Amino acid sequence: VIPERPRTLSAQLAQACGEVEDTFAIKVQHVVVGDCELDERLSAQLAAAREAVVNAAKHAGVAEVSVYAEVEPEQVALFVRDRGAGFDPEAVPADRHGLADSIRGRMERHGGSVRLKTSPGAGTEVQLDMPRRKNEEES
Repeated sequence: VIPERPRTLSAQLAQACGEVEDTFAIKVQHVVVGDCELDERLSAQLAAAREAVVNAAKHAGVAEVSVYAEVEPEQVALFVRDRGAGFDPEAVPADRHGLADSIRGRMERHGGSVRLKTSPGAGTEVQLDMPRRKNEEES
């Protein structure tokens, strides 16, 4: 029997961070302010966030990555930060699709947006903003 995946944003984020910790032997600190049930949009946002954490684990050269999520009535804002190597987004080879497809493409297909702050030597912050359904009831 396959265990049922958690249905809330905070539980899914904790699970994803734990998986990345186990896979890459790094520490992923995560904080969630507020919580909500997952829907298709927020599941896509979590998948994009997981990809951003994996990218940091693979490329930043750090022992720790920070993830912060804030659930608001209108949107969920999620930040993935590292104090690592940073990079020049313009210098990423065209055959590398993590940021373009797995993060930006996934977010945009579901109505969200991505902001990237990085430069060589200055670490990286990926901000993922996803609007919530207007008629969603808070529990």
